[in-house]
Amino acid sequence: MRFLLLISLIYFYANGASINYKLEKARKEMIKSLDLNGTSKDTISEIVTSSFNLKAYKENYLLPASYRYNSDFVENGTHDSKHVETEYQVSIKYDFASDMLGLGEIYSFGYTQRSWWQVYAQSAFFRESNYQPEFFVKIPTYKFLGKTFVKGFKLSAIHESNGRGGEYERSWNRLSLSTFTQYKNLISEFEVWYRLPDNIDYNPNITDYLGYGQLKLLIPYNKNLFKVKIRTNDNLEKGSLEFTYTHPLPTREESDLFLFVKTFNGYGESLIDYNHYVNKISIGVGISR
Repeated sequence: MRFLLLISLIYFYANGASINYKLEKARKEMIKSLDLNGTSKDTISEIVTSSFNLKAYKENYLLPASYRYNSDFVENGTHDSKHVETEYQVSIKYDFASDMLGLGEIYSFGYTQRSWWQVYAQSAFFRESNYQPEFFVKIPTYKFLGKTFVKGFKLSAIHESNGRGGEYERSWNRLSLSTFTQYKNLISEFEVWYRLPDNIDYNPNITDYLGYGQLKLLIPYNKNLFKVKIRTNDNLEKGSLEFTYTHPLPTREESDLFLFVKTFNGYGESLIDYNHYVNKISIGVGISR
């Protein structure tokens, strides 16, 4: 059963855009056939299409083979974990307002979920899931800085937790400020954050490992995209390095399915592992990058 579920997820990632196109075409044909006036037809269209203006936010991917090497899993109250597991991420956003200050800014809600699924273990349990809802506003700089290498800012209020209780609960809240820059083919995002106090602190030393910010570098080269994420703490003793490579797969003309390769070395791969050093390499497919 677990392998059928995994194959179904892979099929969804491989055929998602084609299925969406066919569904949208069928919905439009059905709405056209309705014998209603314009306003009523619009109302029915809203029900049929259920369009919420949802968009991809961060990467959306499925990595059936995620191999952990030279590092052990933290004891987290579950069954014994295999060194090979499946990892996936779902990340969406909803833009609900714009240009309220006349700066061309966009206000959004975002939600990101990452899960680590021990599909190759006997009981096929979910070793860890991290949930991250957030509110953010992106502010482009062209209106008040003109043409410059600084392209924009993002202000965010973020909650992140693993939804567990007791000694295995991990969660924190933070405010963050990101600055986006571009120099030729190099795009960067420098993010700093401030951790908000919690009524109950399940991980009081999390910033000792995750620090107070991170640097993301994006390098597009033809159809290839290279991403590097660097994070360290204030004394430079602990941190992490994540590398991602994506390339469109020749499945059809649309560039909506990608080869997805990711490596991770350091602290904070997941919340349950925030204070454990992890080495990992993963491969799979993505539908956004």
